[in-house]
Amino acid sequence: MSPKPSQAELQAALAAAGTAHHEYEVNYLNGKRDEYWPGWYAAFVLGRLGDFLPPTTLARTLENVTADQDWSTAAAKAVITR
Repeated sequence: MSPKPSQAELQAALAAAGTAHHEYEVNYLNGKRDEYWPGWYAAFVLGRLGDFLPPTTLARTLENVTADQDWSTAAAKAVITR
């Protein structure tokens, strides 16, 4: 297992995942919503930051995050405090 990233590192990776995933939905899925987005985000983040959590644990944590604004900040906090 890789060391746990800082909240700032995780927030930056989640924000980058959001940008990349939006491009994926628009250009690859032709504008359709990706129902499996938590796994996509988890794979992106773990690819960038290392295997600090099992993929299914990270995906489930991300799936349960709700935030009106700045989702990546709320998600990073949820992962770090888990």
